[in-house]
Amino acid sequence: MFDRSGGAATRLASFSTVLLELYRLAREESLERFHQTALECLRPLLPFEMAWWGRAAQAEDGPHEHSSFLFGLPDGYIDDWKAIRHEDVTVGRVHAQPGVAVVVDMQAAELPAGLRWLGERYDIGELLCVIHTDPITQLSDHLALYRTPGAEAFGDAERELLSCLMPHLTAAASLNQIRTMQALRETLYEQRLALAVCDQVGMLQSAEPGFVDLLLTEWPDWAGPQLPAKVKPQGYDGGRLSIEARPVNDLYLLTARYRCAMEQLSARESDVARLFGEGRTYKEIARLLDMSPHTVRHHIRSIYAKLGISGKAGIAHLLHQLPPFS
Repeated sequence: MFDRSGGAATRLASFSTVLLELYRLAREESLERFHQTALECLRPLLPFEMAWWGRAAQAEDGPHEHSSFLFGLPDGYIDDWKAIRHEDVTVGRVHAQPGVAVVVDMQAAELPAGLRWLGERYDIGELLCVIHTDPITQLSDHLALYRTPGAEAFGDAERELLSCLMPHLTAAASLNQIRTMQALRETLYEQRLALAVCDQVGMLQSAEPGFVDLLLTEWPDWAGPQLPAKVKPQGYDGGRLSIEARPVNDLYLLTARYRCAMEQLSARESDVARLFGEGRTYKEIARLLDMSPHTVRHHIRSIYAKLGISGKAGIAHLLHQLPPFS
């Protein structure tokens, strides 16, 4: 429990300890485990039984969830909340004062029936909720902490504590995503690539600068943050761009790679193209690859047709082709 009776120095030391642990987790914890372990490190300082940490975009009819992590709650909780979200007074209160935590008694008689039903269904007494809005994307991270009926009420000191912690929680989550992208990059041989994180509906959450440049090679008019419709959870394989998508909880880790023209060739055609681009004759290529000169000619005609070029210089140029942002 947050020490209301201790001095300012004691409270500050406890707060500092939690921050240090959060940023350690951002550096060291896996993307799959970060939200779970970050919330666990908060519980000694700010006890709760259940939690909902999510990211949403604000629309005319209210927030639309783009990613969610539930702590101690079943997956069905979000669907049940969506059914009564027009009755959830918490939404209006936190959006009226972004960054300021609010307390709601979900069993209070004056609350709408739907919100009280949700509290009864999931054994929730009070909730403590705050949002933090990104000034660039306008996406808001929200964290709601829940206590069961009969538990000690959330106090002013705890409201202030969560208000101060939320920007750090959001920053630590973003750092964890970026660190995961950097670690993945180190495991890949192909360096002409860029990484990003998106949600299940294709809303871009975090991205390396080069990722945007790569998208623009395929879709010059793209402006984001919604990914182009052709980019699916299964990935994308286009003329200039290849995107692999790896599911991580309810997000996707995207790896975008520029496709040079030479990738359209078969392995044998690539061998012929490489030697021909180096200035080798048909006979030399035939001897080195153990094939007839006629077969070499056939491969070169196929290379010209696939790549839309003619002549040795065109092949030599494509052999040294680099992505547009290198």
